[in-house]
Amino acid sequence: MARWRTGRRIDKDLRALTLVGKEGTVQMLVRIAVADPLPVFRHGVVQILRDAGFEPETPDDLFAWVRDEQTTVVVLTLQTEADWRTLEGLRRTAAGLVLVALLEQMSVSDSVRALRAGAACVMARDASPSAFRKRLRAVARGESVVPVEVLRELATPTANSSPPGEPSPAERDWLRGLARGVTVGRLAAEAGYSERMMFRLLRDLYTRMGVRNRTDALITAQHHGWL
Repeated sequence: MARWRTGRRIDKDLRALTLVGKEGTVQMLVRIAVADPLPVFRHGVVQILRDAGFEPETPDDLFAWVRDEQTTVVVLTLQTEADWRTLEGLRRTAAGLVLVALLEQMSVSDSVRALRAGAACVMARDASPSAFRKRLRAVARGESVVPVEVLRELATPTANSSPPGEPSPAERDWLRGLARGVTVGRLAAEAGYSERMMFRLLRDLYTRMGVRNRTDALITAQHHGWL
């Protein structure tokens, strides 16, 4: 089995990723998905990427798209809580996925939240085409440009940091719904996921909470005051 060095090198035309190992080199096509609620904006991002040499896609089902082994990058606009849940869900679905978050307002708090949720890079949604291409090239090389104030916030421990296993606000809502008898199918519909994905997210939550099933999760949540 070939052993490849950590890190990737992007070719100058930005269409292929070259991995260098003991047995030679392997090239993989860079696949990029663009997700934004506005068709005109989405078309603009796609055109910028095409001008840079990429062949971006705009899949209807991001979760199905990222299951492909060749998936590399998803550019995702974060506007609503459903978008944030999508970011977290994508990170759990494909560990090697590179997520680029586009923010309506580049605040320190939202930038930190996006990075902690799994984004490798955070950019303003109104970034110039040249800045967008520059950041994407950096991401493709395995780098990330983080503003100093965001880096300081990430490096500063906070007194109210959540302990390991504590559900996020969205996950607490799911637990409250389950406690009221809401079905997983209804939770999925309200959160914007498929029922299958919701079952997967709940299993991940139970694992982090250190419980075996829904009943144990609700008992634990009640004990910690998360309901």
